[in-house]
Amino acid sequence: MKQLLWIAAVVLYVLPTYADNYRMMTVEQLPRNAQELLTAHFPDDRISYAASDRNFLNRDYKVFFSDGGTIEFDRYGKWTEIDGSRRSVPDALIPDGILRVLRKRFSGDPIVKIERSRKGYDVELRSGMEMKFNSHAELIEVDD
Repeated sequence: MKQLLWIAAVVLYVLPTYADNYRMMTVEQLPRNAQELLTAHFPDDRISYAASDRNFLNRDYKVFFSDGGTIEFDRYGKWTEIDGSRRSVPDALIPDGILRVLRKRFSGDPIVKIERSRKGYDVELRSGMEMKFNSHAELIEVDD
């Protein structure tokens, strides 16, 4: 019984540190870079709400659109994930190398989700096809 209580205590202590702790905020409270991206590339899209998540070492932000799309930003306001919710991601936000590959090999199948990390980019097309690109925007894997 003591062991079960100990495990429950550890889980209750550790779980909240890994859970998303998003707090509501206004768009005006986002980093300037994030605000500029939203104004430039999503001027007609209705934003449902914005939120921030403060982790142990950093803070990130997430914007939720009324159509179900989302954009995540790092603490500097640089996008880390754009999910168009089946709607295409604006070409201006996609690295040129990725656009070249897609126009050449997958013409007519727009990107509906893109994630950026230090290792590169994960891309999902409207058809459901997924691809990985390295940090130089070179195609390294296709998963259909």
